[in-house]
Amino acid sequence: MIVVENLHLNLGEFKLEEAYLEAQRGDYVVVLGPSGAGKTLLLECIAGLRRPDRGRILVDGVDVTKLPPEKRGLAFVPQSYALWPHMTVYENIAFPLRCRGASEREVREGVKWVVSEFDIEHLVYRKPGTLSGGEQQRVALARALVWEPKALLLDEPTAALDPALKSGAWRLLRRLHEELEFTAIHVTHDMAEVAALASKAAFMWGGRVVKQGSVGEVLASMEASRYLGDTNIYRGRVVEASGGELVVDVEGHRVVAVAGGSLGELVVLSLRPEDIVLLKPGAYDVSARNMLEVIVEEVEPRGPLMLVKARAGGLHLKAYVTRSSVDHLGVEDGARLIACFKASAVRRIA
Repeated sequence: MIVVENLHLNLGEFKLEEAYLEAQRGDYVVVLGPSGAGKTLLLECIAGLRRPDRGRILVDGVDVTKLPPEKRGLAFVPQSYALWPHMTVYENIAFPLRCRGASEREVREGVKWVVSEFDIEHLVYRKPGTLSGGEQQRVALARALVWEPKALLLDEPTAALDPALKSGAWRLLRRLHEELEFTAIHVTHDMAEVAALASKAAFMWGGRVVKQGSVGEVLASMEASRYLGDTNIYRGRVVEASGGELVVDVEGHRVVAVAGGSLGELVVLSLRPEDIVLLKPGAYDVSARNMLEVIVEEVEPRGPLMLVKARAGGLHLKAYVTRSSVDHLGVEDGARLIACFKASAVRRIA
Protein backbone atom coordinates (compact mmCIF):
# COMPACT_ATOMS: atom_id res chain seq x y z
CA MET A 1 0.00 0.00 0.00
CA ILE A 2 1.27 3.48 -0.93
CA VAL A 3 -0.10 6.67 0.58
CA VAL A 4 1.06 10.15 -0.42
CA GLU A 5 -0.04 12.79 2.08
CA ASN A 6 -0.01 16.59 1.68
CA LEU A 7 3.05 16.59 -0.60
CA HIS A 8 4.58 19.98 -1.49
CA LEU A 9 7.50 20.62 -3.84
CA ASN A 10 8.24 23.89 -5.63
CA LEU A 11 10.65 23.84 -8.57
CA GLY A 12 9.41 27.11 -10.06
CA GLU A 13 7.53 26.16 -13.21
CA PHE A 14 6.84 22.66 -11.86
CA LYS A 15 5.34 22.09 -8.44
CA LEU A 16 3.23 19.90 -6.21
CA GLU A 17 0.64 21.42 -3.88
CA GLU A 18 -1.05 19.37 -1.17
CA ALA A 19 -0.83 16.31 -3.42
CA TYR A 20 -2.64 13.26 -2.03
CA LEU A 21 -2.76 9.83 -3.62
CA GLU A 22 -3.50 6.31 -2.40
CA ALA A 23 -2.82 2.90 -3.94
CA GLN A 24 -3.96 -0.22 -2.13
CA ARG A 25 -2.12 -3.50 -2.58
CA GLY A 26 -2.88 -4.88 -6.06
CA ASP A 27 -4.32 -1.59 -7.40
CA TYR A 28 -3.39 -0.33 -10.85
CA VAL A 29 -3.71 3.44 -10.39
CA VAL A 30 -3.36 5.55 -13.53
CA VAL A 31 -2.68 9.25 -12.95
CA LEU A 32 -3.94 11.41 -15.81
CA GLY A 33 -3.34 15.05 -16.59
CA PRO A 34 -1.84 17.56 -19.03
CA SER A 35 1.86 18.25 -19.45
CA GLY A 36 3.16 20.27 -16.49
CA ALA A 37 0.45 19.02 -14.12
CA GLY A 38 3.04 17.44 -11.81
CA LYS A 39 2.52 13.77 -12.71
CA THR A 40 6.18 12.89 -13.22
CA LEU A 41 7.20 15.02 -10.24
CA LEU A 42 4.78 13.08 -8.03
CA LEU A 43 6.15 9.78 -9.31
CA GLU A 44 9.77 10.88 -8.74
CA CYS A 45 8.94 11.86 -5.17
CA ILE A 46 7.39 8.46 -4.51
CA ALA A 47 10.43 6.75 -6.06
CA GLY A 48 12.82 8.82 -3.93
CA LEU A 49 14.44 10.69 -6.82
CA ARG A 50 13.22 14.03 -5.39
CA ARG A 51 12.75 15.15 -1.78
CA PRO A 52 9.48 17.03 -1.13
CA ASP A 53 9.53 20.30 0.82
CA ARG A 54 6.90 18.88 3.14
CA GLY A 55 4.38 16.06 3.39
CA ARG A 56 5.13 12.35 3.63
CA ILE A 57 5.10 9.11 1.67
CA LEU A 58 4.10 5.82 3.30
CA VAL A 59 4.86 2.37 1.88
CA ASP A 60 3.08 -0.44 3.74
CA GLY A 61 2.63 1.90 6.68
CA VAL A 62 6.31 2.90 6.90
CA ASP A 63 7.32 6.54 6.34
CA VAL A 64 9.91 6.42 3.53
CA THR A 65 9.95 10.16 2.75
CA LYS A 66 13.61 10.56 3.74
CA LEU A 67 14.84 7.15 2.59
CA PRO A 68 16.98 6.81 -0.57
CA PRO A 69 15.41 5.07 -3.58
CA GLU A 70 17.12 1.72 -2.96
CA LYS A 71 15.63 1.49 0.55
CA ARG A 72 11.99 1.91 -0.52
CA GLY A 73 11.38 -1.41 -2.27
CA LEU A 74 9.86 0.30 -5.32
CA ALA A 75 10.71 -0.11 -9.02
CA PHE A 76 10.68 2.95 -11.28
CA VAL A 77 10.43 2.78 -15.09
CA PRO A 78 11.14 6.23 -16.62
CA GLN A 79 9.79 7.29 -19.99
CA SER A 80 13.27 6.81 -21.53
CA TYR A 81 13.43 3.24 -20.07
CA ALA A 82 17.03 4.00 -18.86
CA LEU A 83 18.54 0.71 -20.01
CA TRP A 84 22.33 0.46 -19.62
CA PRO A 85 23.67 0.56 -23.19
CA HIS A 86 26.91 -1.33 -22.40
CA MET A 87 25.04 -4.30 -20.91
CA THR A 88 23.18 -7.07 -22.69
CA VAL A 89 19.48 -7.58 -22.06
CA TYR A 90 20.36 -10.44 -19.70
CA GLU A 91 22.76 -8.24 -17.72
CA ASN A 92 20.24 -5.38 -17.55
CA ILE A 93 17.55 -7.65 -16.12
CA ALA A 94 19.97 -9.43 -13.77
CA PHE A 95 21.33 -6.18 -12.33
CA PRO A 96 18.69 -5.52 -9.61
CA LEU A 97 18.89 -9.15 -8.45
CA ARG A 98 22.66 -8.91 -8.11
CA CYS A 99 22.32 -5.62 -6.24
CA ARG A 100 20.16 -7.45 -3.70
CA GLY A 101 22.82 -10.11 -3.22
CA ALA A 102 21.05 -12.95 -5.06
CA SER A 103 23.13 -16.02 -5.88
CA GLU A 104 23.94 -16.74 -9.54
CA ARG A 105 21.45 -19.60 -9.47
CA GLU A 106 18.74 -17.23 -8.23
CA VAL A 107 19.73 -14.71 -10.90
CA ARG A 108 19.49 -17.32 -13.66
CA GLU A 109 16.11 -18.56 -12.43
CA GLY A 110 14.74 -15.02 -12.03
CA VAL A 111 15.84 -13.90 -15.48
CA LYS A 112 14.57 -17.12 -17.06
CA TRP A 113 11.16 -16.62 -15.49
CA VAL A 114 10.73 -12.97 -16.42
CA VAL A 115 12.01 -13.19 -20.02
CA SER A 116 9.52 -16.00 -20.55
CA GLU A 117 6.70 -13.84 -19.15
CA PHE A 118 7.64 -11.02 -21.54
CA ASP A 119 8.42 -13.31 -24.49
CA ILE A 120 11.91 -11.85 -24.93
CA GLU A 121 14.06 -14.99 -24.64
CA HIS A 122 15.45 -14.31 -28.11
CA LEU A 123 16.76 -10.88 -27.02
CA VAL A 124 18.87 -11.81 -23.97
CA TYR A 125 22.27 -11.53 -25.67
CA ARG A 126 21.53 -8.31 -27.53
CA LYS A 127 22.27 -4.78 -26.34
CA PRO A 128 19.61 -2.05 -25.97
CA GLY A 129 20.87 -0.05 -28.94
CA THR A 130 19.85 -2.86 -31.29
CA LEU A 131 16.27 -3.10 -29.96
CA SER A 132 13.06 -1.48 -31.19
CA GLY A 133 11.04 0.81 -28.92
CA GLY A 134 8.60 -1.95 -28.06
CA GLU A 135 11.42 -4.37 -27.25
CA GLN A 136 13.15 -1.82 -25.04
CA GLN A 137 9.90 -1.26 -23.18
CA ARG A 138 9.54 -4.99 -22.47
CA VAL A 139 13.11 -5.22 -21.22
CA ALA A 140 12.62 -2.22 -18.92
CA LEU A 141 9.43 -3.72 -17.48
CA ALA A 142 11.11 -7.11 -17.08
CA ARG A 143 14.00 -5.50 -15.18
CA ALA A 144 11.54 -3.68 -12.92
CA LEU A 145 9.46 -6.76 -12.08
CA VAL A 146 12.16 -9.43 -11.80
CA TRP A 147 12.90 -8.67 -8.15
CA GLU A 148 9.21 -8.48 -7.15
CA PRO A 149 9.08 -4.89 -5.85
CA LYS A 150 6.40 -3.61 -3.49
CA ALA A 151 5.06 -1.44 -6.30
CA LEU A 152 5.82 -0.54 -9.90
CA LEU A 153 6.06 3.17 -10.83
CA LEU A 154 5.59 3.85 -14.55
CA ASP A 155 6.23 7.22 -16.20
CA GLU A 156 4.35 7.28 -19.53
CA PRO A 157 5.80 3.90 -20.57
CA THR A 158 3.99 3.80 -23.92
CA ALA A 159 4.53 7.45 -24.96
CA ALA A 160 7.37 6.56 -27.35
CA LEU A 161 5.43 3.77 -29.08
CA ASP A 162 3.40 4.12 -32.26
CA PRO A 163 -0.39 3.50 -31.99
CA ALA A 164 -0.19 -0.12 -33.17
CA LEU A 165 2.42 -0.98 -30.52
CA LYS A 166 0.53 0.89 -27.80
CA SER A 167 -2.44 -1.49 -27.92
CA GLY A 168 -0.09 -4.45 -27.62
CA ALA A 169 1.68 -2.83 -24.67
CA TRP A 170 -1.65 -2.26 -22.91
CA ARG A 171 -2.62 -5.90 -23.41
CA LEU A 172 0.73 -7.00 -22.01
CA LEU A 173 0.43 -4.80 -18.92
CA ARG A 174 -3.16 -5.94 -18.32
CA ARG A 175 -2.18 -9.60 -18.57
CA LEU A 176 0.82 -9.22 -16.27
CA HIS A 177 -1.20 -7.29 -13.70
CA GLU A 178 -3.94 -9.93 -13.72
CA GLU A 179 -1.39 -12.74 -13.35
CA LEU A 180 1.09 -11.18 -10.91
CA GLU A 181 -1.28 -8.82 -9.03
CA PHE A 182 1.42 -6.20 -8.49
CA THR A 183 0.64 -2.67 -7.29
CA ALA A 184 1.23 0.02 -9.94
CA ILE A 185 1.12 3.80 -10.21
CA HIS A 186 1.22 4.76 -13.88
CA VAL A 187 1.20 8.36 -15.18
CA THR A 188 -0.07 9.34 -18.63
CA HIS A 189 -1.85 12.08 -20.57
CA ASP A 190 -3.78 9.55 -22.68
CA MET A 191 -7.37 8.97 -21.54
CA ALA A 192 -7.59 5.74 -23.58
CA GLU A 193 -4.66 4.42 -21.54
CA VAL A 194 -6.61 5.10 -18.36
CA ALA A 195 -9.60 3.14 -19.65
CA ALA A 196 -7.39 0.32 -20.93
CA LEU A 197 -5.40 -0.26 -17.74
CA ALA A 198 -6.68 1.39 -14.58
CA SER A 199 -8.47 -0.25 -11.69
CA LYS A 200 -8.49 3.23 -10.12
CA ALA A 201 -7.67 6.64 -11.56
CA ALA A 202 -6.61 10.12 -10.52
CA PHE A 203 -6.56 13.45 -12.36
CA MET A 204 -3.85 16.07 -11.75
CA TRP A 205 -3.97 19.76 -12.59
CA GLY A 206 -1.62 22.52 -11.49
CA GLY A 207 0.33 20.33 -9.09
CA ARG A 208 -2.75 19.00 -7.32
CA VAL A 209 -4.60 15.70 -7.45
CA VAL A 210 -8.02 17.22 -8.03
CA LYS A 211 -9.99 13.99 -8.46
CA GLN A 212 -9.43 10.32 -7.70
CA GLY A 213 -11.68 7.28 -7.58
CA SER A 214 -13.08 4.81 -10.08
CA VAL A 215 -12.19 5.19 -13.75
CA GLY A 216 -15.77 6.21 -14.61
CA GLU A 217 -15.91 8.85 -11.87
CA VAL A 218 -12.62 10.43 -12.89
CA LEU A 219 -13.25 10.47 -16.65
CA ALA A 220 -16.74 11.88 -16.06
CA SER A 221 -15.61 14.54 -13.60
CA MET A 222 -15.88 18.24 -14.39
CA GLU A 223 -12.13 18.69 -13.85
CA ALA A 224 -11.19 15.97 -16.32
CA SER A 225 -13.82 17.03 -18.85
CA ARG A 226 -12.20 20.45 -19.19
CA TYR A 227 -8.99 18.76 -20.28
CA LEU A 228 -10.24 15.65 -22.06
CA GLY A 229 -13.28 17.02 -23.82
CA ASP A 230 -16.63 15.30 -23.55
CA THR A 231 -16.00 11.97 -25.30
CA ASN A 232 -17.28 8.97 -23.36
CA ILE A 233 -14.57 6.32 -22.87
CA TYR A 234 -15.52 2.85 -21.64
CA ARG A 235 -13.70 -0.36 -20.82
CA GLY A 236 -15.52 -3.67 -20.92
CA ARG A 237 -15.31 -7.36 -21.73
CA VAL A 238 -16.73 -8.91 -24.91
CA VAL A 239 -19.63 -11.26 -24.11
CA GLU A 240 -20.78 -11.83 -27.71
CA ALA A 241 -18.93 -11.53 -31.01
CA SER A 242 -20.40 -12.26 -34.43
CA GLY A 243 -21.05 -10.71 -37.82
CA GLY A 244 -18.75 -7.74 -37.28
CA GLU A 245 -20.51 -6.76 -34.06
CA LEU A 246 -19.52 -6.99 -30.43
CA VAL A 247 -21.65 -7.03 -27.32
CA VAL A 248 -19.52 -5.62 -24.51
CA ASP A 249 -20.28 -5.77 -20.80
CA VAL A 250 -19.64 -2.26 -19.45
CA GLU A 251 -20.35 -1.90 -15.73
CA GLY A 252 -23.06 -4.57 -15.99
CA HIS A 253 -24.70 -3.09 -19.11
CA ARG A 254 -24.66 -4.61 -22.60
CA VAL A 255 -23.25 -2.19 -25.16
CA VAL A 256 -23.44 -3.17 -28.85
CA ALA A 257 -20.64 -1.91 -31.12
CA VAL A 258 -19.84 -2.38 -34.78
CA ALA A 259 -16.29 -3.62 -34.33
CA GLY A 260 -14.08 -6.68 -34.46
CA GLY A 261 -12.98 -8.72 -31.47
CA SER A 262 -13.17 -12.07 -29.76
CA LEU A 263 -15.19 -13.52 -26.91
CA GLY A 264 -13.78 -12.66 -23.48
CA GLU A 265 -11.48 -9.93 -24.78
CA LEU A 266 -11.08 -6.73 -22.79
CA VAL A 267 -11.71 -3.72 -25.06
CA VAL A 268 -11.86 0.09 -24.85
CA LEU A 269 -14.74 1.92 -26.56
CA SER A 270 -15.45 5.57 -27.33
CA LEU A 271 -18.80 7.29 -27.86
CA ARG A 272 -19.24 10.93 -28.83
CA PRO A 273 -21.84 12.89 -26.82
CA GLU A 274 -23.48 14.20 -30.00
CA ASP A 275 -24.26 10.59 -31.01
CA ILE A 276 -26.50 10.06 -27.98
CA VAL A 277 -30.22 10.85 -28.04
CA LEU A 278 -32.05 11.47 -24.76
CA LEU A 279 -35.77 10.66 -24.52
CA LYS A 280 -38.49 10.54 -21.93
CA PRO A 281 -39.17 7.04 -20.51
CA GLY A 282 -41.91 5.27 -22.48
CA ALA A 283 -42.06 7.95 -25.17
CA TYR A 284 -39.79 6.49 -27.81
CA ASP A 285 -39.84 4.38 -30.95
CA VAL A 286 -36.28 4.26 -32.23
CA SER A 287 -34.08 1.77 -34.05
CA ALA A 288 -30.93 2.36 -31.98
CA ARG A 289 -29.39 -0.90 -30.72
CA ASN A 290 -28.33 0.63 -27.41
CA MET A 291 -30.85 1.92 -24.88
CA LEU A 292 -30.05 2.70 -21.25
CA GLU A 293 -32.19 4.12 -18.47
CA VAL A 294 -30.11 6.89 -16.90
CA ILE A 295 -30.33 9.33 -14.00
CA VAL A 296 -29.24 12.92 -14.65
CA GLU A 297 -26.47 14.10 -12.33
CA GLU A 298 -25.49 17.48 -13.77
CA VAL A 299 -26.23 19.87 -16.64
CA GLU A 300 -23.59 22.25 -17.99
CA PRO A 301 -23.78 24.88 -20.76
CA ARG A 302 -21.67 24.23 -23.88
CA GLY A 303 -22.26 27.26 -26.05
CA PRO A 304 -25.58 26.77 -27.91
CA LEU A 305 -25.89 23.24 -26.46
CA MET A 306 -26.14 21.76 -22.98
CA LEU A 307 -23.98 18.88 -21.74
CA VAL A 308 -26.00 16.37 -19.73
CA LYS A 309 -24.03 14.15 -17.35
CA ALA A 310 -25.92 11.05 -16.35
CA ARG A 311 -25.30 7.53 -15.12
CA ALA A 312 -26.75 4.05 -15.36
CA GLY A 313 -25.39 2.34 -12.26
CA GLY A 314 -21.58 2.55 -12.57
CA LEU A 315 -21.70 3.60 -16.24
CA HIS A 316 -21.25 7.36 -16.61
CA LEU A 317 -22.47 9.07 -19.75
CA LYS A 318 -22.22 12.56 -21.31
CA ALA A 319 -24.66 13.72 -24.01
CA TYR A 320 -25.37 16.97 -25.84
CA VAL A 321 -28.92 18.35 -26.09
CA THR A 322 -30.32 21.66 -27.27
CA ARG A 323 -31.46 24.20 -24.72
CA SER A 324 -35.07 23.77 -25.83
CA SER A 325 -34.76 19.99 -25.31
CA VAL A 326 -33.72 20.59 -21.69
CA ASP A 327 -37.12 22.15 -21.03
CA HIS A 328 -39.03 19.67 -23.18
CA LEU A 329 -37.44 16.61 -21.54
CA GLY A 330 -37.47 18.06 -18.04
CA VAL A 331 -33.71 17.63 -17.75
CA GLU A 332 -32.61 18.38 -14.20
CA ASP A 333 -30.64 16.70 -11.46
CA GLY A 334 -32.28 13.38 -10.57
CA ALA A 335 -34.45 13.17 -13.69
CA ARG A 336 -34.83 9.71 -15.28
CA LEU A 337 -34.34 9.51 -19.04
CA ILE A 338 -33.59 6.97 -21.77
CA ALA A 339 -30.22 7.30 -23.55
CA CYS A 340 -30.16 5.84 -27.08
CA PHE A 341 -27.24 5.44 -29.47
CA LYS A 342 -26.49 3.36 -32.55
CA ALA A 343 -24.04 0.47 -32.56
CA SER A 344 -22.16 2.19 -35.39
CA ALA A 345 -21.57 5.21 -33.11
CA VAL A 346 -19.61 3.08 -30.64
CA ARG A 347 -15.99 2.88 -31.77
CA ARG A 348 -13.36 0.48 -30.54
CA ILE A 349 -10.09 2.29 -29.77
CA ALA A 350 -8.16 -0.52 -28.05
